Formats: sequence, structure tokens, C-alpha cells
Amino acid sequence: MSAARLGVALAALALSLALSCGAYAASPAVFSPQRVEGGELRYVEGIPVAVLSGSPEAMGRQHAELFGAAAKPALALPKRFAKEYGLEAFFPFIAQAGRGLVAQAPQRHQRELQSIAKHTGFGDAEIVVANTLLELRRVGCSSIIVEPPRSAAGGPLLGRNFDFLTLGELHRYSVVTVYRPEGLHAFAAVGFPGLVGVLSGMNDAGLALATLDVEASADGSRRFNPAGVPLAFVFRRILEECDNADEAEALLRSVKATTWMNLAVCDRHGGAVFEITPDNVARRDDQDHLLFCTNHFRAEGLTVGETCRRYDVLQQIPAGKPIDVAAVQARLDAANQGELTLQTMIFEPRELALHLALGEPPTSDDPLVRLELRDLFASPAAPR
Repeated sequence: MSAARLGVALAALALSLALSCGAYAASPAVFSPQRVEGGELRYVEGIPVAVLSGSPEAMGRQHAELFGAAAKPALALPKRFAKEYGLEAFFPFIAQAGRGLVAQAPQRHQRELQSIAKHTGFGDAEIVVANTLLELRRVGCSSIIVEPPRSAAGGPLLGRNFDFLTLGELHRYSVVTVYRPEGLHAFAAVGFPGLVGVLSGMNDAGLALATLDVEASADGSRRFNPAGVPLAFVFRRILEECDNADEAEALLRSVKATTWMNLAVCDRHGGAVFEITPDNVARRDDQDHLLFCTNHFRAEGLTVGETCRRYDVLQQIPAGKPIDVAAVQARLDAANQGELTLQTMIFEPRELALHLALGEPPTSDDPLVRLELRDLFASPAAPR
């Protein structure tokens, strides 16, 4: 399939998503607490938390067994979107493109995906599309980094809204997955069943990150480079392999990206935003110990000079006043996108804590549940 035809197919599927946002139903729990060999799933104040450990094959099996039937409707959503909006004929091409992208992901991640597919009984098409279509999404998100001199908590904060179309269903499948891979950093990812790549997360070194889409770039790069490494897998590598923002930057510069993306990164000392294209990586650092990010490039050579209401709203923080978790949430709430805002979170890298709201959108004004990730990283899953 040519790059042009692939672009048309992906754009058509994205348009189908944009036209398909419906009314929200109640959100009953869809996951069942249980333990399996090497892993477990529990609820912490209403937040589903899965813990996976061991080899890629073992974590894939645990993933399939813990999420069970709940993973299947979540993985089926992309294909259902295509069928309901007359794009079913494009799905094989989208799956083919997904396979090509996944083939460029780290071998350990490919093995984990294969294990999930094997133990869920799904074909690889649904698995690869679920792990590459989200990377090609074009919906806005918002983030704030507060560095220690401005933080009432003493350590830095990274807050973010994750905004995405739900079809009235996707928000029901939000979950925190804690990975404890062999020989790598343990980390927690806020995502969905079936995902191996990372959209939001933090590791046991206190390195947190959040992805934000970008619509335009001034550097002349292609919007989609099929020869690149899928960024969701690159971001997982950052959590598995890196201790701080500088190491994250080095890793980003060592790979070829697939598309335009902002990545907000925060370690125990502060943060940065990396503006990524298939041709460039630019670093944007703090101003007055604050750093804001939405869905535009702002670095020299990448920015096209667009304005963003949400960016302006995020900046409305009283000058000189210490900023706590509640203040970050207030700015995120002011920047919410209504029925698109299905996850709101604030990471505390020094404390290894995550403040999280999941559920029916918008989540930005919901009470935040504090998850002690330090305990989840350290505690082995109970045997079956």
C-alpha cells in the first residue's frame, strides 16, 4: 500500500472516530480482582490496578489472563469503528501498516504482544492496530510541569489530561498497569487493556512522562513516516531504561520517529518538553520553574505560530505562589475538553505517587485517588 493511500485510510478512520462520540452510559467495573501466576489485578479506591512481572511472554500471558473478557471489547473497538462507518474495507490495510510499525518495535515488546494475542485468542490484526492507531490519534491533551522551587510539595509535579474519543465506552476500560520486567526499571502506565506501548506513566527512578499530539510542524518533515519506530514503544523504552530527562532525550535522539508528537518528561529534579518529528527532536525547558504543553510545537524551527486556548488557560497560575496538587488539578480542569477528557493524573516523581481520576468524562474535576507506586513497584504479586 502506498504512503498516500495509507494516509487516506488512517485519516478516514480518524474522521470516523471524530464523528462517533455519543452519550455516556454508567461505568460499572469491568475488571475482576484476581491473581494469576506472576501477576494480579486489584482495586485501589475504585481504581483498577494490574501488576505484571517477569519475561515478555509471562507478562503477555498475565495481561491476557487478568483482563480476560474485558480486553476483547476494548481491542475490538477500532475494527468496530471501521465497520460502523463504512471503512471496513480499509481495516486490512491499516492492520498491514500496523504490522510494519510493530516490526520496528523492540523485540521484547513484540514478544509480549505475541503472547497477548496467543492467550486472548485474538488475531494479531486487532492487537497491532490497538497499539499503533492510538499513536496516530489526533485529539488534544494538556500538561503542566511544576519544578521544585514553585512546588508546595517540595518535589516536582507533572499533571496531565488525557483526551480521546470514547464512543461512550473507552473510558470504562481505563486501567493502571504496573510492569516489573526482568532486568529493567519497574514502571506504571495509565492506559487500556491490550496496550503494550505507553501514553502516560512513571518508573521506579521517578521519571514520569505524558504524550501530547501535534497537528503541524514548520520543519518540513512528513506527518507520518512508516519507516520510523512507533513512539508509544519508544516511550515505554524510556520508562524501562532511563533514570532522568537527559537520558530520555538521548534515547529519543537515537531513534527515528513515526510522527509529530510532544512528550512532557519530569524526573526527581525537574522537567522538559521534547518536540518530536521524524526529522528533529527539540528540547523546551522551564520558564520561572513552570512548563506548559498542549498540542502545538513552540520550539524555534518547529513552531508554526499557532495559538491555543488551553495553553493560555494552563498558564493562569498566580505568580510566586507555591503550587500544590489541587492547584495543578484546577488548571487541568479549566483546560478540560468535556466528554473527551477521560483520564486526569498528577505524578509526584520524588514520592513515587500518582494522583488519578478515571471514569466518565470529564474526569478533571473528580476526586483524585493517590496511588503509592513505590509499594506497587516493590511488592511481588502473590502466587495463584
